[in-house]
Amino acid sequence: MSWIARNKSRLFVAFLFLLSFLIYQANTKDERDQNWLDKSLLFITAPVQHAMVWAVDGVVSAWNDYVWLVDVAEENKKLKKHIGELQAKLVDYDETVSENERLRSLVNMSARLRGYSTVGARVIALSTSPSSQVIRVDVGSSDGVSLGDVVLSGSGLAGRVTAVGYNYSEAQLIIDSRSSVDVADYRSRARGMIKGQGVEDICLVDHLVRTADVKLGDRMLTSGIGGTYPPGLLVGTVVSVTSPKVGVFRKAFIEPSTDFSTLEEVLVLRRKGSFEPGEEQGGVNH
Repeated sequence: MSWIARNKSRLFVAFLFLLSFLIYQANTKDERDQNWLDKSLLFITAPVQHAMVWAVDGVVSAWNDYVWLVDVAEENKKLKKHIGELQAKLVDYDETVSENERLRSLVNMSARLRGYSTVGARVIALSTSPSSQVIRVDVGSSDGVSLGDVVLSGSGLAGRVTAVGYNYSEAQLIIDSRSSVDVADYRSRARGMIKGQGVEDICLVDHLVRTADVKLGDRMLTSGIGGTYPPGLLVGTVVSVTSPKVGVFRKAFIEPSTDFSTLEEVLVLRRKGSFEPGEEQGGVNH
């Protein structure tokens, strides 16, 4: 084996080293100092140099893009987590504000009561039948609750207790189709009977005499007749009145003052007394 064959690897490395040195020398010279060899080397190697620079720049750019994307993804993950935490806090805040407003309404309602012992309660269950509008609350005989006790929301009459357990009670709402409440028009004192229709947003005012002075926007209060409900509790506002040409009675419909679709807390009146109607219990003024 010849010497060249045995040392071709070393000779190739030496050639590359020499070529690199010559290219370096040619690049560092001013154009006017370059000889024909320098110019030839630069001419031959320029495409290779451009390709190498392009490849290196591409790799560097790809790596930078990758690192940037990783950083962005991590930042997005942190931001999403932070947004989720803020949204949860906002929901908690809104719920706290809403609960405080409802409880303030109950406190204002309680302040209008005279001679009544009251107990606050939370609604823990609802009836599922449209014709049976009943709620279950978390107070019972252990809290002094009895059958027939009146149930109030922060804006007016809600219903009455119809079943009592040791630590829970059930109340029939005034929108129940079996419910009836004797009422009087706050403005004209015209009397009628409110009957539930099994729906949340409307009740019928029946037994209004044909000449009864009842107008749209009038507020209906409990009359106190019959002893089931104390007088002066706001029940609802008149939204429709019939004017029949014949017959003894006319009819009206009221929108209950209590929003039963959002009812969460109530007051239970535990003994008889007196009530002073006023603005705090749903907008009734003297």
